[in-house]
Amino acid sequence: MGQSEREHIFEIATSVEIETALEIETALEIETSPNAGDVELLYTRITESNLAATGLPAAEPISAWLRDDSGEIEAGIYGWSWGGTAEVDLLWVSESRRRSGIASALLDAFEAEAVRRACTQIVLSTFDFQAPEFYERRGYTSLGRVDNYPEGGWHTTMCKSI
Repeated sequence: MGQSEREHIFEIATSVEIETALEIETALEIETSPNAGDVELLYTRITESNLAATGLPAAEPISAWLRDDSGEIEAGIYGWSWGGTAEVDLLWVSESRRRSGIASALLDAFEAEAVRRACTQIVLSTFDFQAPEFYERRGYTSLGRVDNYPEGGWHTTMCKSI
């Protein structure tokens, strides 16, 4: 196959790729308020892909809550365990209950459940204004930092062996 023949085949392949990309681009819809069912479908498909790739079952949620007498949430922690790792996704304590040991109690409960599930590490992500020092005091170390996220701040992913 000569040089010009190869160039012609490349041009055809490139043309097909461009047409396909343009078709996809015109079909894409950016949504600022996605349908909950659509998001759930993504989770389902990713879980199926993860199972196919790893043989590991779906992640199992871990959560703990502190409610007042009327049932309103004053603090909570939420995450999951999967593949020997637990991940804290959300940890929140109401302003009026902060600095009272509740965050530590929630994290203790989460860590204990992770150990019960035979996890060997816990990961989480936090911003500079979300008390990363709290996690450092608890034995978490930063795996990496993204500066200027949000603008003027930073974001880090942290890990702790358990």
